This record gives sequence, C-alpha cells and structure tokens, in this order.
Amino acid sequence: MAPLEGKLCITTPEFPPHRWGGLALTAAKVAFHARDLGLDVHVANFTVEDSVTVLLDENRETCIGEGITVHHLTVGRERLRDGARELWDCPHTLTLQMMYQSIEILHRQERFNFFHSFFLYPVGYITGLFARRCSVPSIATIVGNDVKKYIFSPEKSAVCRSALENADRIVGLSQDLIDMADALTPVRHKARVIHNSVVIPRQEWTATGRDGPFRIGCAGIFKYAKGLPYLFKAVENVARHRNVALELVGELRDSERKVYDRMLARTGIGDLVRLSGRMPHDQMPRWFANLDLFVLPSLTEGCPNVLMEAMACGTPCVATSTGAVDDLIEDGVSGLIVPWGDSASLGSAMSRVMENAQLAVSLGASARSKMREFSSERERKAWASVYGELADLI
Repeated sequence: MAPLEGKLCITTPEFPPHRWGGLALTAAKVAFHARDLGLDVHVANFTVEDSVTVLLDENRETCIGEGITVHHLTVGRERLRDGARELWDCPHTLTLQMMYQSIEILHRQERFNFFHSFFLYPVGYITGLFARRCSVPSIATIVGNDVKKYIFSPEKSAVCRSALENADRIVGLSQDLIDMADALTPVRHKARVIHNSVVIPRQEWTATGRDGPFRIGCAGIFKYAKGLPYLFKAVENVARHRNVALELVGELRDSERKVYDRMLARTGIGDLVRLSGRMPHDQMPRWFANLDLFVLPSLTEGCPNVLMEAMACGTPCVATSTGAVDDLIEDGVSGLIVPWGDSASLGSAMSRVMENAQLAVSLGASARSKMREFSSERERKAWASVYGELADLI
C-alpha cells in the first residue's frame, strides 16, 4: 500500500507516559501505526483539573517525540451545588465546552485532515461534533466502558449515540463492543473490529516447581469493570485447600477503595493479597513469567492488552468471557474461559490449573503460540485499511 498523506489528530483522555493502562497503550500503538503509514500524527491528550481559572491560551503543553506531536490539554472541572443550579445549568457543560474549544483552537493552527477519537464519552462526543461541523472525516474507537457502562446513564447515552453517529467509521476492539454500540444506534454498516497487537517477549514462563505459595497475578486499573470482588471470593475458596498468594499490579481507583477493603474483610484473605503500584511496562514480562497463574476476572472488556501480554509470555491464564477474550483464548487449549460475575466457576478453573501441572504447561505453551497471530504488522494493515477509507472521503 502506498504511504498515506495528511495530518491526523488523535484525541484521547489517556496517553503515555502520563497515564498507565489499556486505553493509553492502545492509543499509543495506533499513533505509532499511523505515523508508520506516513501520516503526520498529533495527539490531543486531555486532562481535567479541579480549577476554575484554566484559560484557553494557557492550557496547552506540546512536546514532540518519536515522530509524534503530543499536545497535553488541561480543562477545568465544573462543579455545581444542587441548591445553586438554575434551569439552564447542567454538570460538566463548561468542561465539555472547553474541550471543544481547545480542539477548535488546535485545528485553527494545524488544519487537520482527519480526526480519530478514543472513548465515546466525553472525548469521542466532542471530537465527533467538531469533525462533523467542519466536514473533516473522523474515526471513533470504542474500547470498553464507553459502551459497556456509560450507555446505561440516561444523561450520557444520548452523548454516546451522538459520538457514534457523527463518526464516519467506528472501530471496536471486539465484536462484542460493536454489537453493544449497534444496539444503541445502527453502526454495523461503518464498523470494523481491530484487535490489539502484542509483542512476543524473550522472557518465557516455565514450570519450575517453585517453593512457597502458588502465585496468582492480576493487573490493570482496578475499577468495577475489572471484577476484583469475584477474584477475592475465588481466592478465598481455593485458599482452603492450597497455599496461595494473590499479587495485584496496577492502580486502585478511589471509587473502589471501600469495596476493596470490604471484600478483603469479608473473605478474610487480606494476608494473602499484595497490592503494588504501577509497574514499568518493560518489567511486566518478568513478573508474568514468575507467576504460576494469571487471572483476568473482568465483568466487561474490550481487547485486554494485559491478558495478551501474559499469554505472550506463556503464562497459564484464566479469564472471563467478555469482549475479545473468546477470540484471544481457545478454551481448554490456550487458556480457560469462565462466565463473568461467577466466582465459583472462576475458583474451579483456578483449581484445575493448580492441581494439574501438565495442563498449566500446555495452556501456557499454546497461549504463547496463539499470540503470534496478533502481530503488530497485522494490526497495522488493519488500521491502514480504515485510514485509507477515511482518505477516500476527503
């Protein structure tokens, strides 16, 4: 395919190194793919700050690295007391208006040929609105909670619908997400599924008969969607028969702290759990390789990077059937899949791996082999096709 031409603006609420997690990693990988396809890539990375004095001519910091221009844009968080609201007041209106105006100012200076948003609310909504107004082709990528959470909010469902309708192309990280979006508003005619890619690391899991407890790992930004309470219940059950330790790597959202503490107290496994902070990405393969089992107990997912990375190391994995998990894992061959929201099934699958070392070795080896299908080159070709379709709309 011939190199693409033009200036692309990727809008996202998360982008490395300021944020850590699946959304940030996916947005970064797509930015590099677009760069390699020949596009002049700019990233508008939004941060919301608790301040009423953020000014539009002071809210941008721009840096250039690895051929990508990143604009860090800060907007103020609007807060209204219920008693102070007038008829025309709504929460977050000013915040969203500042996001829109920040994109408008950036476009005035850069004159983008394409827009590409990640996450429908609020960035996808704002980007789609602006791109449609200016007749600039745009893509909206749905990654998980945007259609698995916010469409259940009456005040946000219309915003998500607008983001989907204004975009010229919709890309979902799984068919499951496309199906959910299509239930909100018809999008199948312009939708594509593009799975994340993964690099096969040199570090490889081996069954070494380690001393000490059976090490179970889970990683990510821990919020409701990640299903930690179900993992805690499953660990409580397996710990009755086996010496285990649960290692959590990542970020615990403040909104989940009470649930986290309550579930630890309820299950009595506090002494078995160790929550560490974010781990540098280049250190993750070593951590995966030293686990006995990786578990992803999510209630909703897109195409989970962390699961793919664990599988790429050859670590035996158990995951719930949500998002692209059924495309990543062949149940019983390259991992074990269980229903989401079912701690009993989760615990049974974990026990199967604990009690059968040969199964663990087989699952890990097949997982590493399976992940070779999800190469960076495959992902780049898929994005090249979508960007090519967008270029035809100019």
